[in-house]
Amino acid sequence: MLLEDITHWLGRDGNGLAAAQVVAAFVTALATLALWRVTKVLAVETAALAKMTSRPFVVCSLESSGASAIALNLTLRNTGNATAFDVKLQVTPALPKPDGSQASDQVETNFETSLLPPGQMLPIQGVMGPKVHDKRFKATISWAALPDAKERDTLSYNFEPKDGFRGGWSTKGAHHIAEELEKIRKEIPRRRQ
Repeated sequence: MLLEDITHWLGRDGNGLAAAQVVAAFVTALATLALWRVTKVLAVETAALAKMTSRPFVVCSLESSGASAIALNLTLRNTGNATAFDVKLQVTPALPKPDGSQASDQVETNFETSLLPPGQMLPIQGVMGPKVHDKRFKATISWAALPDAKERDTLSYNFEPKDGFRGGWSTKGAHHIAEELEKIRKEIPRRRQ
């Protein structure tokens, strides 16, 4: 009986159109609510992403040095998009001194700097590769996004010197070739005599 009544009502002039409009309005309302929800989530995520991409992010590693094919530099890098302030670095166990000697009472290497601009690197200490090549180090780095800020970001991870070792031609190639060419250029006039 109910189905017959509905069919009869829809058959009257204008009632079918009114029912279609009510259904369309209901579907539009549901679509509007879904769109509002998705837009709200997108706005929150965009704000979080913007905040994360405008922050400093500091890492350290032992990287090949241009001074010698077997030398490594302990290097701080700010890979973020903002200046890092009050940067503190702790490397355990302590790195040997550049001459290869180790202080008997030193268990860690510490370094602090007041700021590190984005995209910048700061070589801290040189070491000879053979003295550290087979060791594993733990780096703990902390920094603030603003000067004198109480809130600090901290990153702690393990690394090995062999990860950053690119000795030989990859770091010194062109410089070494230029020196050898200069020696040959000076030697040629002596041999002509």
